[in-house]
Parts: sequence; structure tokens; C-alpha cells
Amino acid sequence: MRLLIGQTGAPTAVVNASLRGFLEAAEGHEVLALRGGPDGLVDGRLTPVTLADVPPAWTHRGGSWLGAGRRAVTGDDLDAAVATLAEHRVDGVALIGGNGTMALLRALTERAEQAGLPLCTAGIPKTVDNDLVGVDHCPGFGSAARYLTRVVPDLARDHAAMRAIEPVRVVETLGRSVGWLALAATWHREDPAHAPHLVLLPEVPFDRADFLRQVDDALHAHGRAFVVTSEGAARELTDEPFEAANHTRILLGGVSRRLAALVTAELGVAARGEVLGMVQRSAGALAGDVDRREATEAGRHAARLLADGRSGLMVGLHRVGTGPYTAGYDPVPLAEVAGRTRPVPAPWRTTDPADLGDFHDWLTPLIA
Repeated sequence: MRLLIGQTGAPTAVVNASLRGFLEAAEGHEVLALRGGPDGLVDGRLTPVTLADVPPAWTHRGGSWLGAGRRAVTGDDLDAAVATLAEHRVDGVALIGGNGTMALLRALTERAEQAGLPLCTAGIPKTVDNDLVGVDHCPGFGSAARYLTRVVPDLARDHAAMRAIEPVRVVETLGRSVGWLALAATWHREDPAHAPHLVLLPEVPFDRADFLRQVDDALHAHGRAFVVTSEGAARELTDEPFEAANHTRILLGGVSRRLAALVTAELGVAARGEVLGMVQRSAGALAGDVDRREATEAGRHAARLLADGRSGLMVGLHRVGTGPYTAGYDPVPLAEVAGRTRPVPAPWRTTDPADLGDFHDWLTPLIA
């Protein structure tokens, strides 16, 4: 078989592990690399690739060996992509990405079928936002979460030292529509004295008066208020393009600074807003072994699906049993995943980190 492997959307710290896993399992098949994300698919940027072309060191680095990108794909784009696949005699396509990528892959599957092109398709899950349906958690999320559990407590310690001149600090994580990473930033089991006092999620409607009251309560109880917020929380305070099609407009962040300004204006105390930004998804040096291993396995399973002639599926990821943490991988129909977003479950939608013990239990094996 002639297989194509590509990535769309943003990189993660372990996305290159999925690429190597795919190439390992695709041994004996001819593989082409899609370079440059959806633009490369439309423009025909396909080049031969072997496992030897992707050094193992890349699995410990951020960025994407394949290149990445986003595009609001049109019907004409799909026709061009199908023509490219036919021209290169591609039998199977695997795309690494999130819910937008799975929507693109499903559309490509349907367009190829309409054009009479025999084509197998498989999705490899990847997103730091952890908002994919069909997985317990998503490759890429564990490393971003691990980064946050390492650096946010240090930011809290720094804040405790500086409370006299900076009583309030607001730290902003990624997460335009879901709060999984903001919740991860509340993990504090190795340093309970420096746990965040408040967390803001997109799933919990922002209440200005309640937010100010909670900050004021923390100031009186602790002499400082340390807040974690998702970039998509309190979105009414910003003009960020949260609803841009396929995330094709850049989010610059900044809700933490707007919240800090609100605190200063209303409570009369100094406040700082910190935007952690892209380092959360790119810090290969702090990527987790569990996450790297699972990203590799997701790539391997995708290659096997294509080699077996299966199509229209994404590699799922679930927890096996109730004993020591083990991951299992079962395919999920793209129709159940494409374009859908998995929010934080209702029991974990809270502004109080003290209510998140069950979430921290769920997270702990992923960041070890």
C-alpha cells in the first residue's frame, strides 16, 4: 500500500512521537509525508518518508517534523485534495490532529468516495486542549498538563514572596473553549501550600461580582490571591476571535491582564496578569514519558488500521481496568468525533480548586 501521513492544526510536545510510531508500524509499505498541513494537502506537497528520515531526537522536541497549519477548507479544496491523492496513487491517509482535523478527514473520506477513489482513512488524536470526543484524554494534553503542574506552583511561590507589592496574580493557560488545562494548573499535591485560590473555566459562566468577591475573600484569608484562568474564560472582557472558523485567526491571549485590571480598578490593589502562551504546547524538555508513549502507540494503531483496509476511524484511547494505570486503544468512527468538542464534565466545573480532588486523581498518572 501507499500511505500518506500528515498533521493539521498546531503541534504538541509529542506529535513527532506519533509520526515515528506510524512509520514504525507502516514498515513494508510505501509512505508519503504531507508537508505543511492542509495547505500542503491542497497544493500537493507530498514527499517520500522513511523512519530513518525522522531522528528519534525529534520525539523529545517541540514543533512538528511534518509542519502544521490551519485552513478553512472549501469544497474546491477537497476536490483538489482528492485529485492530488489520486495523482499520487495514495491508498490510505492518516492525519494527526484535533476535532477540526477529524472533520477534515471525514469530509475527505466522503469526497473520495463520491469521486470513486478507493481510500482508507485513519485519524491520530492530538491536541493539548483535550477536547476530543472518543478519548479519555488526548495525546499532547498530558505533556502540556505536566508543564503546568511543574511551573505554576513555582509561579505561586514567587507570588507569595512578592505579595507585599503584588497582592493578586492571574495566570492564563491555553483553552479557548474548554478548561482542561486550567484545571491541570490547579494540581498541587507536591506543594499544597501554594495551590491556586481560584480557577476560571469557559464552561462556567463568568460572574464579575462573584469573581471580585472570591478574590477579596482570598486576600483576606491568605494575604494574596493567586488565580488561574483559561484563555477562553471571561471572554466578554476581550475581543479575541474565539469563533473563527477552524481557528484560522490567531488568539493572542490577554484575559488574565483584563482580569488583573478589573481587580485593580474595583478592589484598589495591584494585580498582574501572566500569559503562559505557546510554551505550554511546545516544551519538549518537560514532555511526559506516558504522553510520549501513548502518542507513539496512537500512530502505530493508525498505520495498522490503514494496512488492514479499514476506513473512517480515529484511534481512541481509554483506561483499562481499575488497577495500575494502563491505556487501551480502540477505533472510534470519525462521524462520532468530527467537529465535536468535549467540555469538562459537570462534576469538575468549579471555580474552587479545593473541589477538584477527583480530577487530580484522574490527572496524576498522566503527568508522572
